[in-house]
Amino acid sequence: MSLADELLADLEEAGDEGEDGLYPEGEEGESDGEATQGRTDAGLEDIPEEMEVDYSKAESVASIAKLRNSKQFSEIMDKISVYIGKQRKNSEVSGPVEADPEYRLIVAANNLTVEIDNELNIIHKFTRDKYSKRFPELESLVPDSLDYIRTVKELGNNLEKCKNNETLQQILTNATIMVVSVTASTTQGSLLSEDELRQLEEACDMALELNQS
Repeated sequence: MSLADELLADLEEAGDEGEDGLYPEGEEGESDGEATQGRTDAGLEDIPEEMEVDYSKAESVASIAKLRNSKQFSEIMDKISVYIGKQRKNSEVSGPVEADPEYRLIVAANNLTVEIDNELNIIHKFTRDKYSKRFPELESLVPDSLDYIRTVKELGNNLEKCKNNETLQQILTNATIMVVSVTASTTQGSLLSEDELRQLEEACDMALELNQS
């Protein structure tokens, strides 16, 4: 069995048993011991209890979504960049596969994806709470979290941008764009301030960067 096959087999077992923190016990960066929750097909649709918090008064997305700027996140992403640029041979691996640094990084990265999903939920809620002042109906028209965030980033204060917008056509279906455009023309929302727009742009950029990661 190759190293890749062993890694995949062990990851499947780890998924069944659950993993604590980002690193196995005893590693630097160990979490507080709570088992991470597995990803589900629902993805961003599973809203945890903290989503009930009203983020409309939050000063910035960075004050509530701290993963992207954390040491933990940057270390794992840096290590991924290192390993992704080189192809290792089976002969370079010695001892139990669980002790191999690359294997441990794969486990850490696998667990990080769960944290990224949770963070995206928080940013989506922050964006909805902030943008509801400008276009409260949009939340029900674009239920998908990332599509909503991309739409908010594209429209901003100018809801007229719904019409003949090539960028929006890459995000939403033509039927949805038509409904959004009609609803935008009758919305009772009010213009956002420059500071509110800046906060929303920062939140959208953070969400899209985390999703890419």
